[in-house]
Amino acid sequence: MKPHPFFRSARQAKLFALLLLSTLFCFALIGVRLHLLGIDLAEVQSTQDLLALKSTSTFLFLVWNLFLAWMPYGLALTAGFWYRRRGWSAFTVVLLLAWLFFFPNAPYILTDLLHLRGRHPVPHWYDLMLIVSFAWTGLLLGYLSLFEVQGLIQQRWNRVIAWLSSTVAIFLCGLGSYLGRYLRWNSWDILRQPQRIVGDAWRSLVDPSGQTGEGIIWVSAGFLFIGYLTLVVLMGQDEPQNHPSCNEV
Repeated sequence: MKPHPFFRSARQAKLFALLLLSTLFCFALIGVRLHLLGIDLAEVQSTQDLLALKSTSTFLFLVWNLFLAWMPYGLALTAGFWYRRRGWSAFTVVLLLAWLFFFPNAPYILTDLLHLRGRHPVPHWYDLMLIVSFAWTGLLLGYLSLFEVQGLIQQRWNRVIAWLSSTVAIFLCGLGSYLGRYLRWNSWDILRQPQRIVGDAWRSLVDPSGQTGEGIIWVSAGFLFIGYLTLVVLMGQDEPQNHPSCNEV
């Protein structure tokens, strides 16, 4: 059975389905946690009620973070679909820039492990598995989105430029995760206050202590890069697949 035209291969379609399954599993874990806390979302009547729940230890913020993690993956798949139909165009570039804009949100959930601590009546081990499940799903979404984007860039230029682009993207991802977790910047703040974000990013990179900024960024980027190399090997090839152009479909 041929996959939907939106997917370039049956494997890509299966990975998409597995990511959906993983996401539903995360939502089920959140549902059980709310039940343990005695919270019924059906009783939420307003935005204020929802914000009140978010301000407590419900971990509902993980749902929003996972939604943001889906953004780069969806943009990468859309860019690939558009490229196969229309070739390289201005819209393809826009999609890739939007992908880079949201890319740090995918592995960002790993930093939510900092929230892990005992919260009665929820067992400590349960919260550990809950956060790890969200973080794992977000990390996979980020890696697979990068895999797709690297394939597009390799098709447009060459393998060297593709790997260089992926390396830079991973470093920016480590930087973005630090800016988001420790300096509390959001993705959309780059449009509202670009000068302040660039200033904070620069100061983080030149921090002489290498502890509050530079060290965290490089360690995070190194971890993400090794993980990505592992994924590429597990995918059964030494580089991302080329995307057939619109003339080859």
